[in-house]
Amino acid sequence: MKRMRFLGLMIGVFYLFFGAGALMAASDESPAVRAAMLVEDAFSEVVERAKPAVVVITNKQRAPAPRELPPEFYFFFGQPVPPQRGPGMERRNKPVPAGKGSGVIVSEEGHLVTNYHVIENHEFLEVKTADGTVYDNEKDADAVTVVGVDPETDLAVLQLRNGKKEKYPFLRFTDAEKVRVGQWVIAIGAPFNLDYSVTVGCVSQKGRYDMGMSTYDNYIQTDASINPGNSGGPLLNIHGEIVGINQFIMTGGPSRGSIGLGFAIASDLVKQVVDVLVEDGEVIRPFLGISMQELTGDFKDQFDADFGVIVSGLVPGEAAEKAGIKAGDVIQQIGEKTVHSMHDLRLAVTSYRPGDTIKVTLLRDGKEMIFHVVASRRGADGDIAGVGRSSRRGQSRNFDKLGLGLQEKDGHIVVSEVLPNGAVANAGDGDMRVMPGDIIHEVNRKTVKTIAEMAEVVNASDKNNIVLRIERKLPNRTNSYYFYFAVPMTDNDK
Repeated sequence: MKRMRFLGLMIGVFYLFFGAGALMAASDESPAVRAAMLVEDAFSEVVERAKPAVVVITNKQRAPAPRELPPEFYFFFGQPVPPQRGPGMERRNKPVPAGKGSGVIVSEEGHLVTNYHVIENHEFLEVKTADGTVYDNEKDADAVTVVGVDPETDLAVLQLRNGKKEKYPFLRFTDAEKVRVGQWVIAIGAPFNLDYSVTVGCVSQKGRYDMGMSTYDNYIQTDASINPGNSGGPLLNIHGEIVGINQFIMTGGPSRGSIGLGFAIASDLVKQVVDVLVEDGEVIRPFLGISMQELTGDFKDQFDADFGVIVSGLVPGEAAEKAGIKAGDVIQQIGEKTVHSMHDLRLAVTSYRPGDTIKVTLLRDGKEMIFHVVASRRGADGDIAGVGRSSRRGQSRNFDKLGLGLQEKDGHIVVSEVLPNGAVANAGDGDMRVMPGDIIHEVNRKTVKTIAEMAEVVNASDKNNIVLRIERKLPNRTNSYYFYFAVPMTDNDK
């Protein structure tokens, strides 16, 4: 009995000593450490919730069939000629993995989104989920179906089991407008065949475009490590919502790996394309029928606008012209979306479909106007015309400073020569410059049809720039291309 009491006392002392020490150690942790542990827990929780909706995609293709060697080869080396293959003796050319990427399920019906380049040129697709289930349409044609693809945004939508399973785990998209630079993001994917790798970083920047990867682009830039195999996988916020679909990285030197410059297609653009592909199976984009250009500082005074996109030309008979929009209008809103650049306008228009009525808010001569444009299907522009013989006139010193040789032809002013030391030649850069064969329709927003009219407007101008509206006719095109061209005029030139 005494021995039992002693043993119980020793156990109590042991528990009190070590238990108190553990409690003391926990209480000694600083608020900063405890806060870091909460962040750590948040990352783990996001991964645990999101992982079941992330998939690994294998693109299987057939390797080219081996070339048959001529019989002379075997005779030359003293080898027996193999038997010729007849019917039923063809060598089986089994599909092999040609590439691997990632994807994410975005509906309980099993729709998943990935990059188009992940499945491009596939013969069969294999999709593996986090629980180890494999969907292989080489073995079962209904296991994985391609709902639709959109190469212009590098997106594709697949469906697992053709929707026969009742419910799939899926993730939702966040509103790209609410994404903040500097916020945490988490990437999940299969870089270098390392399935379900997790990396953490932040949003380095958003609204990146003109990256040369897609026709229609809007990117979230991140320093979360993304590598080959992450393509098509999700970039998530701390709530487990899809911020973007990882597409590509920039690398340095011979390295194929991440250097902290990763790019994901923004959630709003992805959701827009996914919704259309699920409903229609293809993306048919709308067409306003305008040519446009940026409202740079050189144009703001002439067009009496602080922001927007200039309508530099219209395709005859197309949607914008039918609605009453004119060249020289400055578009500031598409629907309820404000546009500051051609990129903004292009993305805003792509949220509509052909046949939709688009509300266009613009400035015309400084006055706000609203037009309702019924969008058509996207079309083409451009045309070609000849140029007549050159004749140059100078009506005044200011007019001469432009450095243009002009002629009147078919009721238009045609540029026949651009003098190398003139103001026009010095103002241009690349394709955005005046060239022989161009037609001048307006000077400082005023229509001109003769050289005398043009000279009068130039000489009367008190602006810092002379703004020309140019028509250019290009080879192998059906319609002309229009643009505005600003010619800086120094005080000595006025």
